[in-house]
Amino acid sequence: MKTNIKILMVTVLVACCISAAGCITTTKSYNTDAKPISPELGSTPLKYYIVINTLQPELRWKDIKSEGQTYDVCVWETASQLQDKSWWGPPLVHKSWGNQVDYAEGISENYHKVGIQLKPNTCYHWSVRTRKGSDVSEWGSFGQGMISLIVIGYDNRVPYGFITPEK
Repeated sequence: MKTNIKILMVTVLVACCISAAGCITTTKSYNTDAKPISPELGSTPLKYYIVINTLQPELRWKDIKSEGQTYDVCVWETASQLQDKSWWGPPLVHKSWGNQVDYAEGISENYHKVGIQLKPNTCYHWSVRTRKGSDVSEWGSFGQGMISLIVIGYDNRVPYGFITPEK
């Protein structure tokens, strides 16, 4: 009995220390297999997006299209790396990904160079979907949970993203 209580106390203490040091996050879950390759995603909800080294990035994702399919890619400018209204809203409700700044469809390969020069030091969301004629899949996104001393949450339907360099 005393051993079980000691194990429980140690487990709680370790969890509190890890949580106090930052947060514990779950693995990302993707809604499609078109997972981003580049730019890479960060590992925690507060650092999903990394700073890239160009204002005109090349976006790459896992190739999942089949015969007769193409890709659509969209880039949205946003105020922060969290979705507008973030994860505090109800789950499964579409949240704004920002203002569309670049869109291309009919892409045959699993990459797209953004067609415009983006603003420096700005966060952008991007996503990809498959298209076959007028049938389109949903935009690729991911979800990830987080536990800390002050919050337990799950960020749902997060688009891929990056932050442009300062200059």
